[in-house]
Order: sequence, then structure tokens, then C-alpha cells
Amino acid sequence: MPPLDPTTEEHELPSVEAVLAGTLALMTGHSQALQADVHPENRLLMGAKIGRNLALLVDHPLLSEGFRQVLAGLRQRWLLMTACNAEAGRATQGAGPSPMGAALH
Repeated sequence: MPPLDPTTEEHELPSVEAVLAGTLALMTGHSQALQADVHPENRLLMGAKIGRNLALLVDHPLLSEGFRQVLAGLRQRWLLMTACNAEAGRATQGAGPSPMGAALH
């Protein structure tokens, strides 16, 4: 498969590849520690969107059964992690900003 041209827009990709590319981009954003300190609500939204994207991919007919099984396992992990992150966010809501987040303002 030839390398993807970096100037190719997401809407020019086949649908399954566009969802995969978007999901990987979300995962990258979700993993950035500074973003979590500065905008924890966005991180929760990204985690939820990753779970929804993985759910779309689990049922995609162009993906092999084995790949869809891997995606199903990943989706379950993302659902659990997103729920844990949401609960942790609720538990710390009156605790004030983290020192890292305060230093960035």
C-alpha cells in the first residue's frame, strides 16, 4: 500500500479509514497530559467519542473478524476508562485546579 499523502483530507479517505484515522487522532489528543490538566472536560468528551468510534468499527463489514474482535476489546477498555475518568473528575470538582494547570494560566 503506498504511503498516505499528508495533503489528503479526511473526507477523501474511504469511510472505514476515515473513522480509524479520526480515532487515532483522538487517542493521541486524549493521551496528552497537559491537555488533561488544562481542559479535563475535553478529555472526557474525546474518550467518549473514541468509544463511539470503536463501536462503529466493531461492526464494519470491511474489517476482518479478528480485527473487529480486537476493536471490541479496546472499546470495552475505553468505556471503562472513560467512566473512571468521569468519576474521578466528579470527585475532584471542588478541589481546585491542579498545580500544573494553574501554572499554565
